[in-house]
Amino acid sequence: MVKLLLPIFILMSSTFALAGQGVINGNVLDDPTGPWGAADPIARSETKAKVHIPRLQAIFVRDNSHVAIMNDKEVTAGSWVSGFQIRRITDDFVYFIRNDKEFRLSLFGSKIKH
Repeated sequence: MVKLLLPIFILMSSTFALAGQGVINGNVLDDPTGPWGAADPIARSETKAKVHIPRLQAIFVRDNSHVAIMNDKEVTAGSWVSGFQIRRITDDFVYFIRNDKEFRLSLFGSKIKH
């Protein structure tokens, strides 16, 4: 008799334990009485949008002022490219700012200095 009741008791107790946790057939159930979004078990991390640095393609002088080609566009000092404002252009560098941070991009090297 004990051998017959023991498997039934184990089966019933595991069913009740799973029902108390909100799991049926291996699927976690949402709490219908909870606030919206509270049942979402995934922790969301705030990720900053990745900012793409403009690509410097050329620097040249026209009418005694420096002009640069960045992201296939002609820019001069004061122009805006991809959210960056061009501060000044020299023979070898383009200086630009974004969020009060100044960057220097060289024509002959892909390193950005700030």
